[in-house]
This record gives sequence, structure tokens and C-alpha cells, in this order.
Amino acid sequence: MGTRTDPKKGWLEERAALDALDYPVPKAASRWTYMLGGLTASFIVMLVLTGLYLAQFYNPSPIGAHDSVLYILTRAPLGDWVRSLHYWSAAGAVVMITAHLVHVFWRRSYKRPRELTWWAGVGMAGLLFLLIVTGSALRYDQEGFEALAHFVAGGELTGTLGAFFTEGFTRSAPLLARIFGLHTSLLPLLLVGLMGLHFWLIRHLGIHADDEEREVFRTHAIRLVGVSLLAFALVGLLAVVAPEDLGYPPVAGVEITKPFWPVLWVYGLENLLGAWGMILGPVLLFGFLVAVPLLDRRPDDTPGRHGWLGWLALLVGAAVLVLWLYGAFGPARQHLGM
Repeated sequence: MGTRTDPKKGWLEERAALDALDYPVPKAASRWTYMLGGLTASFIVMLVLTGLYLAQFYNPSPIGAHDSVLYILTRAPLGDWVRSLHYWSAAGAVVMITAHLVHVFWRRSYKRPRELTWWAGVGMAGLLFLLIVTGSALRYDQEGFEALAHFVAGGELTGTLGAFFTEGFTRSAPLLARIFGLHTSLLPLLLVGLMGLHFWLIRHLGIHADDEEREVFRTHAIRLVGVSLLAFALVGLLAVVAPEDLGYPPVAGVEITKPFWPVLWVYGLENLLGAWGMILGPVLLFGFLVAVPLLDRRPDDTPGRHGWLGWLALLVGAAVLVLWLYGAFGPARQHLGM
């Protein structure tokens, strides 16, 4: 028996089952505040694509790493632009996921039954943080060398839990090569997996919005693609007018640089607490975010009605901002016994 076809469907729509995208969603989903998560995913896609290209020219050994980045900048086709595009896409992803978490927190969209959706989003934010710090080490200029030294110091401070980040973990491969493996395989796989879980939960639990008007998801998706293309055009332009630089080859025994701007709040905490700051800061911040659905015991889900939890969140946010300003504008300090 032959397969019946619907004459009203286009060639691609029929074969790719695009009508599966025509499920109803709140019309509010097309507002820019509800596109922050989708834009985060778009920047992650750009990070994966540019990262795959850069990995073809990178040498993850202490002897050749800096020279291979220099090769990307000077000889690889479009290497300088692609590397800068990778940098600005990382910055865009950080901005979007931070704004998305703030918006979801304000909307209290972590309330039952969306706790797992919130935790998947927090997990994605944590993985992006790890991707930033591991990516900084791969530069292997002075900033990258100091980032690598922080991994070693953190591993030594945490004992067995951090043994992987010490040179003594194995003699068969340098720490830089293992950081490269984390940055290009395990962390991206976990990130993509959590992103898939996040979207699957949103699809089946729905978008938390008060708007009773509905439109099909395909309309929202088309608008999101358009906004994503504008975002890509912006980061592409930034990659041209403000390319990411590369420092000189590293010199051991000194600590004179500051990290990539999303990590400056941790740097500020290190100024106060020493090397333990780089461990305690992220653990406390992400621990708070994980605990949010458990701490909000109010029965309703009215946006902005968090009670004491809202004031605690403001205190945490203010502390991070103050630490960031301290890290950004305070003097560079030595935190490690390098």
C-alpha cells in the first residue's frame, strides 16, 4: 500500500514533520524576556561550531600551546576572527543565561512542577562557568598560565576531590591536555545534555506565563531565529572591531593578570580570602541557586512575591556585584605561591 501525502504540506514540512512545532504556547513567549533562554542556546551552538574549528589547529601541550594559538591568529584561515567570535559568543552566553536566571527567578518559574527545569538551567550556568575557566587556561599566555596554576592550587586545597587537577594525577599527560579534554568533550557533552533536558521539560510542562492568548510554537521559533541571527551579526561585528588579544608566553613565578570578566567576582573574593575564595565563592553561589526551589515554601507562584527569599537573593546579587567591582577595579594581587 502506498503512503498518503497531504497536498497542503510543503516538501520539507512533510518529510521533517515540521507540523510537530505547531503546538500552542503563550503569546507572551515572543517577548524578548522569554527569548533569553533560546538566545543562550544560540550562543552555545556558536561556541560549539567555533570551538570545533579552533580545535583543529590547537596543540594542547605546554610546549606548543601558545605557538598554536599564535598560528590560529596569524595563519589559519579566518582564525583571528573565529577565535574572537568564540570569545564574544562566550560573553553573550554568560549575559543571556544570567539574565534568563534572573527573569525566571523573578517569575518564580521554579515552583512545582518546574523544579527540575530550574535545576537543569542552573546546571547549564555552572557548566558555562567551568567552560570559561578551562578555556582561559588554554590560551597559555600569562593569563592562561595563571589560570592553570589556579587549577593546581584548587586541586591541592581540596585533596582527593581535586586530585584530577594536579600534575601528580598522571604522568602520561600534562594537566593542560586534560583541561583541553574537559573543555572540548566532557563539559560540552554535559551542557548539550542538560540543554536537551531543559527544552524537553519546557515542552511538556509548558511555559510559565500569565498570558491566556496562544500562538503556535513555530511562530515563536521563527522570531527567535531572527533575533539569534541579529545576535550573531552583533558578535561577528564585535569580533572584527574588538578582536580578542593574546598575551606573551608565560613566565613562571609571577601573578600579574586578571581573569575573563565573568570571573572577576571570584578574583575579588580571592583578594579577601586567598586561594580558598575561588572554591568557596562558586560553591556558595551555585549552592544557593540549587536551593531556591526548596527555600521558597510560599504556596502561590505570583511573580515577585518571594518573601524573605527575595531579600536574600538581593543580598547575594549585591555581594557578587561588589566583589566584581572590587576585582575589576582593585589592584592585581598574587593569590598563589607560584
